Amino acid sequence: MCTRYKPNPHTAWHGTDIKGNADRRAPVLIEHRWFMVPKLFFKTLIVILPLQILWAAAGTASFATAAGPPVPSSAPQSNATTASPAALRPALTQPLALKITDSQGSSISFGILIDRLMDKNLICVGEQHDSEADHLVQLQIIKALFARDESLGVGMEIFQRPFQPAIDRFFAGEIDETAFLKESEYAPRWGYDWKLYRPKIDFCRRNSIPLAALNAPKELTSRISKLGFEQLSDREKQQLGTVDFQLKAHRNHWYELLSEMHGSHTATSEQKERSYQVMAVWDDFMAQSAANFKAKHQLKRMIILAGSGHIDGGFGIPDRVARYVKEPATTIGIVDGGDKNGETNSPAVDYVIHVTPGPKL
Repeated sequence: MCTRYKPNPHTAWHGTDIKGNADRRAPVLIEHRWFMVPKLFFKTLIVILPLQILWAAAGTASFATAAGPPVPSSAPQSNATTASPAALRPALTQPLALKITDSQGSSISFGILIDRLMDKNLICVGEQHDSEADHLVQLQIIKALFARDESLGVGMEIFQRPFQPAIDRFFAGEIDETAFLKESEYAPRWGYDWKLYRPKIDFCRRNSIPLAALNAPKELTSRISKLGFEQLSDREKQQLGTVDFQLKAHRNHWYELLSEMHGSHTATSEQKERSYQVMAVWDDFMAQSAANFKAKHQLKRMIILAGSGHIDGGFGIPDRVARYVKEPATTIGIVDGGDKNGETNSPAVDYVIHVTPGPKL
């Protein structure tokens, strides 16, 4: 017998049906009965099965085989199904435990977080690109919001805007996944393990959630890195749109840090400026992409998924997209390893989700 119970507004996970679609009624709790089953065994099933079902609904099976040989994290991979080397984190084999805090330091449940996000139309969620846990949490946020209101779109850093037609063709069923990966040039332009991103994209595709390619063309950011923004042609500058290089908080954070991150402690001021220009172009271009996509598709809500460096602090994508859309953006940071008694540094965001593996089943 299968029984579906009344929704609890503060339940952590929303259920999905067999196709991965959102179940708007409630998380699924299935009660099995067998004739002549001992009473103690039956009670044990009642405790264990819902936990197993919630974990399965979270889509962890999709990540179980995400593994492969390491390559430098700054270099694209030649095979879209090969794991990034920065992915030294083990594959998830058990449920996740979440500890969520707001900007006031108060602990809240996942259900309360979703309640609050229902009042927000721009939601920016950061990620570590190689973290299975981060992708899983992002997927649950998408599912939970979609279950409450279908008028939303998702924008992703991993795709560059000129390849939006490939996404549209894939979602329309005109091409299969293999052709999609080829047409979007996923491997050479992004390269992280496709298995990490597939569940989110599949959920959007199955539920007809518009998906936006946010990022700037690699050809243009490479030219800026080598020559500087001013050396671009007028046509190239027009492709990028207006870029604010003087956003004080953004410049103060990244100007010196970028060259250090790339191992250069002797970079010239010109090299530092070019590196900073690339970061500013990435953030402003993705913000413009999200704003334009939201307007074109007449979406109430837009969820933006990008690396934490583009989200934390709010001065990357969030402040810029808020300016274009003329409404505030809410930021969410995901920290792997949990909140170890305050030892883990928390990003400067509106909500922090600390993630740790839950108890083994």
